[in-house]
Amino acid sequence: MISYVATGSIYSIQQLGLSAAAGGMFAVVYLMALLAILLAVVLSLWGLWRYIKAKQGKPRPPLSLPVRLLVIVVAIYPIWFGLMYAQVWYSGYQTDQARKAENIRRFGPLEKNTRFGEMELVAGTLINRGDPWRFKDLPQQDPLLDLKAVRFKEPTLVAGVLAYAMSVEGSSLTVELAQEYQLDTPELSRHCPVGFVLLYNFPNRRITEKQRLEPPYTWFTPSQWQPNSCFQTTGSVMVMDMNQHGIYFPKAGAPYTPKK
Repeated sequence: MISYVATGSIYSIQQLGLSAAAGGMFAVVYLMALLAILLAVVLSLWGLWRYIKAKQGKPRPPLSLPVRLLVIVVAIYPIWFGLMYAQVWYSGYQTDQARKAENIRRFGPLEKNTRFGEMELVAGTLINRGDPWRFKDLPQQDPLLDLKAVRFKEPTLVAGVLAYAMSVEGSSLTVELAQEYQLDTPELSRHCPVGFVLLYNFPNRRITEKQRLEPPYTWFTPSQWQPNSCFQTTGSVMVMDMNQHGIYFPKAGAPYTPKK
């Protein structure tokens, strides 16, 4: 108990230290920005004042060499800070754009009909994939590479059962039912309403990653598999989509309809 309390206390102190360090860094950057703005405003007003005086026929005396050097040194700071800020902003912008491009590759409608095992997924089908950057060195970049989940444009037959969506992640196929189904196995007899999830375990329990990455994914043969359970879940098969507002989950228990 004492060890647990001590460990918890050390962790809390570490977190407080990190928070204090982050807060101190923010304060330093804030003061640096304030100083850059202040110097830029003062130098601009001073230069404008000298210009107005010259226009009025009352030019100010030329600056001595030390003063000129001082003005140059002072002026460099706002310029340096502005360039640094622009670089940080642009780096963040690039990172944000790269993240959006990655999300579009992972979550979005299929652009053309593509074979997936014994099925053909039609263009417009919503697909979710793994991280495409994991496979950037592969010679082929199939649009269904490392497929995780699918929501169909219209109810589609999967293993002879009409489905709104399916997931092939992990060691099983899950199908979101678009029709009622009567499940009868030696262990279970159950009526499965529309919207329930029907579960098929893969015959060898888990498909290897090598098989998953080889188009046209001949391992996917659900017509040869038998369902062993069905159940209701909060979100049914969860398939993500993306629009201008970010990532969201389309309506469950229905075909895929893009959100405007």
